[in-house]
Amino acid sequence: MNYRLYFLFFTYLCFSVKVFAQKSDSLFVAAKSSNLTLSYNSSLIYPGCRLGVELPIKTIFLTKTKLSGEKKEFNLDRFLTTKLSFYHHPSFHDNLYFTVGWTMRRVKLNGFFTEFSPEIGLSRTFLGGTVYKVDNNANVQIEKLAGYYYALLSIGGGIGYDFEKIKYKPVMIFSQLNVLMLFPYNSTIYLRPTFELGCIYKPSNFLSIRNHSKSKTN
Repeated sequence: MNYRLYFLFFTYLCFSVKVFAQKSDSLFVAAKSSNLTLSYNSSLIYPGCRLGVELPIKTIFLTKTKLSGEKKEFNLDRFLTTKLSFYHHPSFHDNLYFTVGWTMRRVKLNGFFTEFSPEIGLSRTFLGGTVYKVDNNANVQIEKLAGYYYALLSIGGGIGYDFEKIKYKPVMIFSQLNVLMLFPYNSTIYLRPTFELGCIYKPSNFLSIRNHSKSKTN
């Protein structure tokens, strides 16, 4: 057997695969501005708001070719997010919570996008109405800012439109449904659905960080 010939063939094959991969995939790192988010945040019918920052971590420019030969292009964006949220539930509680999350967004060339956002954070509730506290000597006094701290998990998904794709405006609008999980809540987990309707502003230079971008063809 001609082992030298096999070795040369194997080397050529590996080199060819590497060259092909370089043609279809390209990597680059560049500074990219962070986004600002503002939304109406309702718990059931109870109003609130959310403020946040999206830190761009990774972007994949993906081109897929169908069997028919038609090409489909879209972006896969990944953000590290921080958000401060609030809603007011009369006679029950006000909930102020801070979360850190990971947003996965898929944006088409026409601007339409879908996203999924798991988050983790801390919740502080403030009980509605007047709360009285009685000590061991039967003295009664009003307790101000009565409430509880909870660990919080959130899972959400939504849709939106990126005006930068077609209208060249640095604004996005979105709607999203979230499920909050507060625990421990009376030794259980308290579930609370919320709905968001808001906008995302993309400044030209705000908290710019190194974003890893990749162009990929399948």
